[in-house]
Amino acid sequence: MHLSISKKILAWYQKYQRDLPWRKYKNQKDRHYKVLLSEFMLQQTQVKTALPFFNNFYKKINSLEKLSKTSQAKVNKLWQGLGYYRRAKFLLETSKIIKKKYNYKLPSQYEDLIALPGIGDYTAKAILSIAFDKNEIGIDGNVERVVTRIFNISGKKKILKYVERLKVEKKASFIMQGLMELGALICKPKLPLCSDCFLNKNCKYSLDKKFNLDKKVKAEKKIKKFIAIIFRKNKKILLRYEKSLGPLNKFLNVPLVPEISKDNHNYKKILKNIKNFQNLGILNISISNFKAEILCLETKKMIKVNRPYYFMNATELKSKFISSFLKKILQLKSLKEFLQNSLVMFKKNILILR
Repeated sequence: MHLSISKKILAWYQKYQRDLPWRKYKNQKDRHYKVLLSEFMLQQTQVKTALPFFNNFYKKINSLEKLSKTSQAKVNKLWQGLGYYRRAKFLLETSKIIKKKYNYKLPSQYEDLIALPGIGDYTAKAILSIAFDKNEIGIDGNVERVVTRIFNISGKKKILKYVERLKVEKKASFIMQGLMELGALICKPKLPLCSDCFLNKNCKYSLDKKFNLDKKVKAEKKIKKFIAIIFRKNKKILLRYEKSLGPLNKFLNVPLVPEISKDNHNYKKILKNIKNFQNLGILNISISNFKAEILCLETKKMIKVNRPYYFMNATELKSKFISSFLKKILQLKSLKEFLQNSLVMFKKNILILR
């Protein structure tokens, strides 16, 4: 039965697979780079969202060699708008390790891949399968959903057991890609297209939709509170590289004071003297692993800020990477007017100069 299902998946995938840029390559070196880049971009991101970013990134940086020699600032700029910015940081770090340790050759062993920054079990297996044709199947949301429905099973151990049974020797990578494609195009999370599915006579979900699927409950993101201090002078705004934002540590932001730190004296002191500030409102911003609740306060007096810090106007901001975090702060009404006076406008979440 499992072999029959595998053969059907292979036949369907080879006929109906989507035309995606990382499935076309000039040579094996190009293939390995495209797979690495696409797998980083597709972490927690849908294909349709990642596609334009992949094309633009590859157009500007089309090899592992070029990537390893690129600055973090340029990588961040190309990543701007895709979100989950830790991936950009880990991608660059991984390219530098591959350059130094493997002479620009993408590792082909699981143990070597999983040791690289930003690569976990799924990504390692996906790279082995798609880039090297190895008999591996990484289990992402699509694969898990398809296997769960076909066999009416639940639990990681059972899913892994049935995934192993679907493996084939020839065209091994097509099985993983076929399962992912099936989950993305037909076996959708909501309203699966069972009547159009080539496996509807093999699938227990299609035959009996009454069975219960395990519903994953997403863990609530932890809320972290900050005070954002806004100080502007001569059409310039005070910015610095913050160290309390985890994945956004290397990006420019207005000075931030975290509620929870080794010494939260400053946070309490500001709240105690809040009348000395202009309250611009509270922003709630979701970052990859937590939610930030930001009380935005403006001051007329220069505050003590650890160096280095910068005063930047609209023109200078244009050349910098603007994270979604800083973008939302800059879009506060009073600041937006301030920036518009400096000939700046916001369009489709991208900072553009007139």
